Amino acid sequence: MRFPGRTPPARFFLLLCVWRLVPRRDATGTEEVVFGKIGGSILLLCRNVSKEATEVLWFQGDPHSFPPLFSSRVAFPPDVRFSLVDNSSLSITELRAQDEGNYTCKEVLNKTDHEHRVQLLIASPPQSTPKCWAETSSSGLMLQLVCSWPGGYPHPTLHWREEGQDLENSSWVLSSTSSSDTHVETLNSSHLSHRQVFKCVGSHVVRQEEPTCTVEIKIPSLESDPPKTCFVGDSVTLTCRVTESTPTARLTWLRGITQPGAEIQPGGRYLIAQEGNVSRLTIQNCSQATDGGCYVCKAQNPVGLRELFVCLTVKQPVNVVGVVGAVVVLSLLAVLTVTGVVLYYSPLLCLRASACSAPHRNQDSGDVLVLVDSDDDDDDDGNGEEEAMSSSAKQEVLALVNGSSVRAPYLNCLVEGDDGEQHGSGSAEEVRGEETQGS
Repeated sequence: MRFPGRTPPARFFLLLCVWRLVPRRDATGTEEVVFGKIGGSILLLCRNVSKEATEVLWFQGDPHSFPPLFSSRVAFPPDVRFSLVDNSSLSITELRAQDEGNYTCKEVLNKTDHEHRVQLLIASPPQSTPKCWAETSSSGLMLQLVCSWPGGYPHPTLHWREEGQDLENSSWVLSSTSSSDTHVETLNSSHLSHRQVFKCVGSHVVRQEEPTCTVEIKIPSLESDPPKTCFVGDSVTLTCRVTESTPTARLTWLRGITQPGAEIQPGGRYLIAQEGNVSRLTIQNCSQATDGGCYVCKAQNPVGLRELFVCLTVKQPVNVVGVVGAVVVLSLLAVLTVTGVVLYYSPLLCLRASACSAPHRNQDSGDVLVLVDSDDDDDDDGNGEEEAMSSSAKQEVLALVNGSSVRAPYLNCLVEGDDGEQHGSGSAEEVRGEETQGS
């Protein structure tokens, strides 16, 4: 078996052993860093290779290790992923994590050896996209723009832009800091405006595209509950919430118009609790002299501030026992009044009921109806009876019903006209005939 270049293996190995034993001659070299992606390919260049070089050797790790990784003259049983390009540069395909390290290219000349050192880093880009947000500085007056893009190796490069220009070159940037995969810009609040947009741009050595994220800053917006009422001695809670703010606003409570600059501090009768974007002021043991009026809810961030009035009315407590007693007394008076009215009118109601029911009982029973004339009775003179019936417009009818008598309505239609007189006379005679038969 022979190797390329027709060099006997025994002779070649002997030369290598001699080369390792002979002290190194002067060597010059360069260094560079390259990045590769797992699963990708990389080409390690052996720079400044002389045309007079008789052989080019590649080493991984220690440049004096044996055997070399690759040789331009002798083919060792190498990994099939390694190959030489233009008889000098080393190509590696299907990169793996263990391929990371230092590589040395050495050209063998007659008098000198030239070395070129390359550091290969296996990089992995972040899998997600950058995340950015706005914060308020510890002083509460400055705006901090934060951009983070974790998960990559090596760390990505991040920078902020506003209207297409880098903020790092702007005069209103107070400071700029970077740590690993996070970049922060601190801006002067005097240059900020409502709904101003900032963009963070990220880049990585093995990623061609540059993903971005944006932040829109906003002045706070507030809303509160309707005005509250508190009775003296009770407790009440006033609520104020932020509906919109970028970055997060700081909420405080002021006493109101009477003391506009006095910020309410928690303690004593005042309790202040904030959960997220909602702040609650609780006033214990309400006093009509000191607690009534309007309170100011103040929200502030580096972009601006907003204020909202929340009003409170303090009243004297209502005497519940007195109100209940008055209601009970009025109810009793009403019941007694209705009872008295019923008892007062009950006899008349009974008489009216008997009068209304008497005719019906007369129809059902066989009682006798007797007509009583107020003039002198004259049975022999029929004409007198007719004149008495026609001249009397109203007659009284007395009905004997089961031994009791009631007064019936007047009869108005006994005699009507000339024809009616005769008819009325005949009717009277018939009535007297019926009465005789009845007797």
